[in-house]
Amino acid sequence: MKILWLASWYPNRCSPFNGDFIKRHAEAVSLFEEIQVICVIRDSTGSVTKDVLTEEAAQDKLTETIIYYYSPKYPFFFDKLFSERKYRQLYKEAVRNYTSKNGKPDLVHVHVAMKAGVIALWLKRTMAVPFVISEHWSGFLDEAREKFEQLPFYFRSLWKKVMRKADGCSTVSQYLGSAVKNKFPFIETVIIPNVVNTAIFYPSEGEREPLKFIHISGLDDLKNPMEIMEAFKIVLDKYPNTVLEVFGSTKKAIVDFSDSLQLTGKVRFHEEVPQQQLASELNQSVALILYSSYETFGCVLIEANACGVPVIVSDIPVFHENVQESLNGFFVKPHDPVALAEKMIWAIKNRPLVNSKAVTAMTGSKFSYSVVGKQFSNWYKEIIAKSV
Repeated sequence: MKILWLASWYPNRCSPFNGDFIKRHAEAVSLFEEIQVICVIRDSTGSVTKDVLTEEAAQDKLTETIIYYYSPKYPFFFDKLFSERKYRQLYKEAVRNYTSKNGKPDLVHVHVAMKAGVIALWLKRTMAVPFVISEHWSGFLDEAREKFEQLPFYFRSLWKKVMRKADGCSTVSQYLGSAVKNKFPFIETVIIPNVVNTAIFYPSEGEREPLKFIHISGLDDLKNPMEIMEAFKIVLDKYPNTVLEVFGSTKKAIVDFSDSLQLTGKVRFHEEVPQQQLASELNQSVALILYSSYETFGCVLIEANACGVPVIVSDIPVFHENVQESLNGFFVKPHDPVALAEKMIWAIKNRPLVNSKAVTAMTGSKFSYSVVGKQFSNWYKEIIAKSV
């Protein structure tokens, strides 16, 4: 099958880690189908181009086309008006180039309905190509800080139009799927999870450091990094040689808070790094800590588990879909640093109780490229069969 992916989010030179989980999905599906990804990126600062720049990459059955366009900031509503017009023009042009070389795709797969979904609407209207959507945005969750209901009316109505015309929708968790279904009760949803690259994340031969924990995130408020610091302070009082490695977009306020707790040198901050380095760091850790207020999935959980490393997570519904208490992870009451510290101390004392080989095997059987890629391939075939 020839599948055309229209991605609203995708890693690019302006935002190297934006939608990296979508790229991993593309790599997984390309094991089974011919995938062409197109993503159009606004460069408002001119850091990549002062005009239009198209970059292409191809490997096996996956081809990626990233188009950058320069659109400086304009006052008032003119900013979105001018940028949106350029966005749609370039996207349609890229799709026409694809169809002129390859013919009509069998299916269009939109990743995050806004804004690439408007191009799928146009393709369905002009060429009768069915399309599906994979929705990843946390704004559908009731507890999210940035919510769907807060968007401008025009944006919400266009989003609903795209969803109504879609031939199906996938989400990475049941929790997100229920939230999407609550907003768009007319759409059929399936659950296809995120993937982990088991060629990168796998157990190392060496011993793990006995007193090292790791946290990986964008360090946004929803990840509760300061609560993690408070918990770590308690752990450090009992085990002075403990270290916490933090990987993400370092924020001054968080570093200052860590310093105020006298954790300097014990909490080591790192910027975002390649997955190979994360795998190495995970393999040296007692456990990964992800103490979020809410999530749609939590990719770092399965990356840790693929390495045979257990996870310590906040007791929120979505984590119960992939974490089993005392098997591949441990739950802690949300917003309770004392409880989190107690669980970290327990993990130090009881590390041998975790069956790392079983955790690795279970993770690969559910989230490997071959398993998830096949799920997408089967879904595509069902959608195409229905649309004939």
